[in-house]
Amino acid sequence: MTERKGVAAAGGVTAAGGEAGTGGRPDYAGPFDPGFDYEDLSKEALVRLVREYALIVHLLDRSMCAAIGMRYGGEAVTELAIEEWAGASPVYGERLREIMNIEGDGVSAIFKVLQLDPGFPHHYLDVHYEVVDEKHGYFELAYCGALMDVEPFGDTMVTNMCHHIEDGTFSVTAQAINPKARIQHVHRPPRVPSGRVPHCRWEVVIDDDTETLPEKDITKLTRGTTAATFAFPDMKDGTPHLPAPRPR
Repeated sequence: MTERKGVAAAGGVTAAGGEAGTGGRPDYAGPFDPGFDYEDLSKEALVRLVREYALIVHLLDRSMCAAIGMRYGGEAVTELAIEEWAGASPVYGERLREIMNIEGDGVSAIFKVLQLDPGFPHHYLDVHYEVVDEKHGYFELAYCGALMDVEPFGDTMVTNMCHHIEDGTFSVTAQAINPKARIQHVHRPPRVPSGRVPHCRWEVVIDDDTETLPEKDITKLTRGTTAATFAFPDMKDGTPHLPAPRPR
């Protein structure tokens, strides 16, 4: 995205000026505002913030996994990482669908949720999508920052992340959109040959014969948390947090 600098915004405030105009604040320069809220920011500032928040999800995950590994070892990291993502992703996936009016249960709906998923931070994970039809598609990671984190530690750690954890979570995420969906690898690390790009490629298939995975206990537990059930109030201008469904 190209940032606008010195361009007059609505109300005569420049986008580089650091003051609130009808287009929103371009940053948080200037005095502390005790009433600050996200909707005070411009689109450009919100894009920056969302990018950072998505990356922070990975920082939180890295610190959690490191703490578990230091105390309990690598097998515990794999086990609990699967529980972490399987517990959370179906819940936040449903919330993302609701706030973004994502309809349907085909491959394109699954890909829309993945595009919004904080587990797939844009650019840190450079994901490309290909819809063959609503029952079949592919996605691939041209670049995976998570792989860059673990690859220096050898094939065992890579296999734990790209095989065990992904096999335990990817289809769970997809089946939150369509219970008959599954995600399987076309190729994935450890990279052969070394340096292979894209780093991995995955196939999404929706088939009536696909085994529907039972909801995990951790997902049920997560659904009952305050975070999962929290409802945001209207925005400052009265705009509802949840949009009205679009007419069909």
